[in-house]
Amino acid sequence: MTSQLIVRFRERILAGTYAPGSALRQDVLASEFGTSKIPVREALVQLQSEGLVDIFPNRGFQVRPLATSELDEVFSLRLQIEPAAVALGAKLATAADHAAARMALEQLNEALEAEEFPASGRLNRAFHLSLVVPRLQPVAAEILGRLHTLAQRHVQAHLRPEGGVRRATREHAALFKAWSRGKSKEVRALIHTHIESTREDLARVVAGGGR
Repeated sequence: MTSQLIVRFRERILAGTYAPGSALRQDVLASEFGTSKIPVREALVQLQSEGLVDIFPNRGFQVRPLATSELDEVFSLRLQIEPAAVALGAKLATAADHAAARMALEQLNEALEAEEFPASGRLNRAFHLSLVVPRLQPVAAEILGRLHTLAQRHVQAHLRPEGGVRRATREHAALFKAWSRGKSKEVRALIHTHIESTREDLARVVAGGGR
């Protein structure tokens, strides 16, 4: 039950159903999901470790507010870690890894085309992590998994630019093509540009008050 609640709560936080800064009352959630407060609390504690929930003495749990400082740090860390990890993944990947990444990309493209943005955030994370080849770089994959989860909150809260889906699809296709051919230097440059352009778009939207 706890693992199921973690997934459900995470999905609702990332989709904005549980808004940033809103209280997460254990009794209300337990009643909604037909369980006791124990698995609810365990799930919320796990989400605190993922950076999605805050705990306050005598006040309980709340959804972690969005902060520009967090946005800057998350994307700065991605730029430091992800290009090198994906470039190494391009060198290490096997045919089976190529097939897994191709499937992840196809699922992401289907969600983007259907404008299923909550699902596309999860699938975008899965595609990016597949390029790291987690079985060979488990620590990098774990760190980047958390960074992608935090980044997803900001992307889904602020970013729905016209043409954004087309650009993302185009950039992902170029990235996968270079990665699957083992072109590590090209992959490093492509993923760096991809992350940087997303950060710049978000920064412009946030600076404009979310418009």
